[in-house]
Amino acid sequence: MSIKGLRVWGIEKIFNLPYKQEDFKLLQHEPINSPVIEEAHKHDFFMLLMVGSKGSGTHTIDFRDYKVAPRTVFFLAPGQAHQWNLSPHTNGYQVMFSGSFMLQKGPLWPFFTPSATPVLKLSAEQYTQLAAELQLMVGETAANITQHRLQVILLLLQRWYAIAYPTETAASGNRLINRFLQLLEKQYAQHSEVNYYAARLHVTASYLNTVCKKESGTTAGEYIRERLLLEAKRLLILTDMDVKEIAFSLGFNDTSYFSRFFRKYTTQTPVDFRRHADHL
Repeated sequence: MSIKGLRVWGIEKIFNLPYKQEDFKLLQHEPINSPVIEEAHKHDFFMLLMVGSKGSGTHTIDFRDYKVAPRTVFFLAPGQAHQWNLSPHTNGYQVMFSGSFMLQKGPLWPFFTPSATPVLKLSAEQYTQLAAELQLMVGETAANITQHRLQVILLLLQRWYAIAYPTETAASGNRLINRFLQLLEKQYAQHSEVNYYAARLHVTASYLNTVCKKESGTTAGEYIRERLLLEAKRLLILTDMDVKEIAFSLGFNDTSYFSRFFRKYTTQTPVDFRRHADHL
């Protein structure tokens, strides 16, 4: 569905390529060519940003600021809002790819889930290994080889991510939670009841909540609530939709109820949140 005013960047738009779906792009930055991106926007592709031996600044992903430092990897999934303010000397690699380009399309990668921590600090040894893998991809023209090398890179990152964030990785590795999060990503705007997802997954709502809480520390109901709030924030900042339109697009039949819901969990009304963001 096309949403009024939504800023969505595709690989073909960023690189001014012919109008078609571009599946893969790799840039080696020495230094980065666009150190400042002031306007928050969405992508329709996955992205890895690996900061090399030099880099500082701030990378803002879904309205949270993350410190940029050498040997740091940032993960961006389709639909996430981001912008950055990097030092001009920042170097490293930027890898962009569509979902269809990934060999592993079923299970969710832990770092690409909506609630995941989107940053990973690498050790010197990990950085050297990852940089070597990325360097092998530079100039590679065979798509099948590139796909397999990307798979190796994602598997390495998954291994290191599991060490840094064991709870998040355990949750995404749980088959029931994995299926729930994939279904939630498709249906959050139409269904906000735990009972709906539990029924689709052939379990009880109580069981789904229990498994989510045990494995991730977050109940199914909290996952649903946080996903709605995140999308509300994205729409408030990235579009010119009014509050009523946003409420209805997220399944709220009453604008006042949506405003109370938003304020309860953010301490701001939707209007105040948008006004504050516009003045940052």
